[in-house]
Amino acid sequence: MQNKKILQRNLAAELTLEIRNFKAPELAAYVLENSRMNELAALALSNDPLLSSRAMWVLSRCSELNYDSMTPYHDTLIKNLAQKNLHNGVIRNTLRLYQNKPAPVKHHVFLLDRCYSYLKNPSEAIAVRAFSITIIFNISKHYPELMHELVEVLNHIQIQEEPAAIRSRVKNTLQHIYKLT
Repeated sequence: MQNKKILQRNLAAELTLEIRNFKAPELAAYVLENSRMNELAALALSNDPLLSSRAMWVLSRCSELNYDSMTPYHDTLIKNLAQKNLHNGVIRNTLRLYQNKPAPVKHHVFLLDRCYSYLKNPSEAIAVRAFSITIIFNISKHYPELMHELVEVLNHIQIQEEPAAIRSRVKNTLQHIYKLT
């Protein structure tokens, strides 16, 4: 048990390095090569905003390198989105996991609810809102009756008042929807 705490503490120290010394892709490769996913996932659920945000950042990089490595952590990470006052980086990097890869079917309803909540909140971070659009679209492909709701929501977003990233994501998503229907 003591060795595990030492290893975890070392990983935590690496995660909280000064930003210019922090290398998420390299740390992700290290975590995967050394079977330290359990430790990293535990740190991602930490109450320390910097630690949890950086750990989720590395987990998102781990996912890019080996998406299957995330399978044991889907439930915990998705349920973590229900927490109040999560650091923006935790939300952003959790959503990043599912914007290009499929979310587990059993979490579709929860993710739709959370992502619509993020999307409709203009004070939410731009990346969180953009990732939410993509996740909603990807889930809705499995349930065509939900595509109409997404179109309605996207059409009601005041495009001219939105940042470029949101305008672009809305435009591209609507084009994809129209191609599907």
